[in-house]
Amino acid sequence: MAGTALKIVRFLGEAPKISPELLPETVAQYAFNLDLSSGDLLPYRRNEEVATLDKVGTVKTIYPMTDPGDGSLKWLHWITDVDVATAQIEGDNTQRIYYTGDGVPKVTNFTMATSGTGFPTTSYTLGLPLPAATPIATATAFAEKNSSTRARDAGGTATIVTSAAHGLTTGDYVTTTLFGGTGYNLTNAPVTVVNSTTFTYFTFGAAETATADTAGRVNLAGTIEPRTYVFTYYTAWEEESVPSEPSAAVFVKEGQTVTVTGLPAAWGHGTGYQTTDMKVRIYRTVLGVSGTEYYRVGEVTLGTTSFVDDIDVSTLDADTLLESLDYDQPETTMSGMLTIHNSMIVGFFGNTLCFCEPGKPHAWPIKYRQQIDSTIVGLGAFGTTLIVLTDRTPWKVDGNNPEAVSLARTDYVLPCVSKRSIVNIGFGVMWSSTGGMAVYSTTIGTDYITKNVHSWTTWPQAVTPTGVIGKYYRGRYFGSDSTNTFLFERNDQVGGHLVRSDVIFTAAYYLPATDAFYYVDSGKVHLWNSPNVGPTTLDWKSKVFTTKQFVNFGAARVIADYSTPEGEAALIAENAAIVAANALILLAATEGGAMGEDDVSELMLDGSRLTPLAVPEFNATFQFFVNKQLVYTNIITNDQPFRLPTGYRSDTFEVRVATTARVRAIHLAETVTGLRGV
Repeated sequence: MAGTALKIVRFLGEAPKISPELLPETVAQYAFNLDLSSGDLLPYRRNEEVATLDKVGTVKTIYPMTDPGDGSLKWLHWITDVDVATAQIEGDNTQRIYYTGDGVPKVTNFTMATSGTGFPTTSYTLGLPLPAATPIATATAFAEKNSSTRARDAGGTATIVTSAAHGLTTGDYVTTTLFGGTGYNLTNAPVTVVNSTTFTYFTFGAAETATADTAGRVNLAGTIEPRTYVFTYYTAWEEESVPSEPSAAVFVKEGQTVTVTGLPAAWGHGTGYQTTDMKVRIYRTVLGVSGTEYYRVGEVTLGTTSFVDDIDVSTLDADTLLESLDYDQPETTMSGMLTIHNSMIVGFFGNTLCFCEPGKPHAWPIKYRQQIDSTIVGLGAFGTTLIVLTDRTPWKVDGNNPEAVSLARTDYVLPCVSKRSIVNIGFGVMWSSTGGMAVYSTTIGTDYITKNVHSWTTWPQAVTPTGVIGKYYRGRYFGSDSTNTFLFERNDQVGGHLVRSDVIFTAAYYLPATDAFYYVDSGKVHLWNSPNVGPTTLDWKSKVFTTKQFVNFGAARVIADYSTPEGEAALIAENAAIVAANALILLAATEGGAMGEDDVSELMLDGSRLTPLAVPEFNATFQFFVNKQLVYTNIITNDQPFRLPTGYRSDTFEVRVATTARVRAIHLAETVTGLRGV
């Protein structure tokens, strides 16, 4: 008779809210440094140091930029909570980013950010200020011109030569009087300029060769209309400011020349703005079917203080229409920023939600601002849904254009207690709240996603909710506070996998292109779960198993991958790198210095600069508990059965395993023979 036996497979994570005796079959009391995605106990790999940061203080934000020369990562970092947003800008390959949390909102790119030390080294203030100057428009009176000759071809095109420069441009309308011959005298005739003294227009009449005619008179046609001018700043990054105050109106006929003066002689808005290759664009009013609008008539380099407008209205089209009437600068106190759909970036300050002009991340029209009934803590987004998290109730924002967004308050009071905890987890947005990790998604709505593993009591015991920093990693939520770190993965069958980790980070970044999770600890950037090093030690403790009868489990078996080619290869590669690094340290210590200059003690392995070799330990430490007391510990090196202590009978058992190997199953039975039937 085989007797009582236990087979533990399909391992799960922790559920601290449930007592150890009532946990589901393979849910753990303790799960540490392990990946449960396969159902096995799979250790994560150790972490690899990849960079040292040079700012003094606790680094709270990191952001990588890729060096276009060698493909290496340059780490922008801040000792403040910074939100970084990117924008969809056609033709831009400079890695331009926009960010808040480091003073006023800013913009930078790879060249600027990595031009020195303490990345980002330099940046610009985001947006452009309202121009302080007001242009002055002065109209030049049009002097009536005398003709010199007239002519007309067989197609009816009349050619007029004036005795002096006529000052017309193609498309101007003229009135001609006192010409001899038939059909030359017209009102509102559009002209085509040939040169400074010759123009043509269409008339009816017989063909005529060039004929002297000094009696003809040429004047501008049309009505006298008011015209005003404004100017804008225009940067090398194609950012345009709101326009200046308009000039006083001048009254002109179309075709009259206007000189615009009072343009800025220099940049007068303080430092920090992008002024290299800055232009000043000049616009004038044009009366159209939809009313009076401003059209661009030219641009000059900043510092050119005047402009002559002799542009004919017929050359102006929709491409020259002034679009930046509402391109306000972002609020200087804007404390959050997030890229969302439809080329939009959204930000906030206080209880006010702000949107940039779609595709124009420097422009933040005041007319797009929306107010929430609570203080905004942070923003999250998935798909086309924006979630505004407050100190009380989340808000849901929908819409593809900031001119027509809809706001709806959710029903569940789920305050966000840590802005840095907000993460797009793929199926929704997660954040740290008072009773656990909260979530909003289209399938769940608003709820505590950790409610099956954490209670209102166990959650603040496990972490400091206000200190949680969160990032996405392979569908998991990776969170850390000052002393604790956890990974949570949604699972519809059991509510979720919860695993602890031994890393503590103050900032982190997940790079999807390479599936790499980077974190900062003590001013250094580490690659978590690095493929370049060997595995870390996992630790898993089972629930408290209870049997119907008192038994003596006398045999056990831990089925694991005690030796794997990939694990051994990783250790070989890791040790080769360690040997090479140690060799460089030794070489540097023996060259170039005076005798006794180097502290030899630094070269000793104990507390030295040298790194010891990684030792392969593909075994498992197995512990067995009876009545919640540890009764047996053994180092297991293979899949063979081993005997457990005898001389007791109990109905309460636990097992614990710590290993660098992949564990596939744990078997317990009353006898070695009984293991065969597990």
